Amino acid sequence: MSPDPRHDLDLVRTSADQLVHDVQLLSADQLAEPSLLPGWSRAHVVGHLVGNAAGLTRLLEWAHTGVVTYQYADIEAREASIQAGVGQPAEALATQLRETTDALLGVAEQLTEEQWQSSVRLGAGGQGRELAAAEVPWRRLVEQEVHNVDLAGAYTPAHWASEFVHRLLAEVTDLYLTRSDIPALTLDALDGDWSAGSGDPAQAVHVEGPSPALLAWLTGRSSGEGLHVHPGPLPTLPPWF
Repeated sequence: MSPDPRHDLDLVRTSADQLVHDVQLLSADQLAEPSLLPGWSRAHVVGHLVGNAAGLTRLLEWAHTGVVTYQYADIEAREASIQAGVGQPAEALATQLRETTDALLGVAEQLTEEQWQSSVRLGAGGQGRELAAAEVPWRRLVEQEVHNVDLAGAYTPAHWASEFVHRLLAEVTDLYLTRSDIPALTLDALDGDWSAGSGDPAQAVHVEGPSPALLAWLTGRSSGEGLHVHPGPLPTLPPWF
């Protein structure tokens, strides 16, 4: 199904409000503490979110003007944006999140239907995946929602909206089903009519539970809390991105 960028932009606005609120509550000590991402403090996560918003805005500018503008000029620029969050107070980081999100939304409002279908390319120096500009709002929503969980605060996978969970669950599962480096799996959501599988069903590990818990495990944001598995234990999965 083709993305509806204007609908997704509304979701980005709501998600950004929650994210900014949550960042504002962090003390200096909390910002320096580890996030759920190995080697990253909470400040690193927020720095990445600020840099990501700016980078995705550059992709929308590419679609709007036709002038090639990469998400990040190079890998060093991406790393610098992550490090930029370290040592800054929460209020400053929250302000940067709000300003970069508003800039993204402002450019998005200028795109025509034709420009939304323009191809842009993710990554440093344009080395990532090619996609239509219409996918950019969804990509930003994923960044905001998943990384808010990575802040290891009050926001958890249980707070993810059902629409977000179902869309990302389908996306992540499709990615895993094309890989040869995962075991045979059968996944069942107990809170809806959804299931997926890969490999030989007779050899598959069966995992079932609430959709948010399944998504949290598949994206590496939990070790399997709330899931039932047989035969156990839960397999170790490679990174989903």
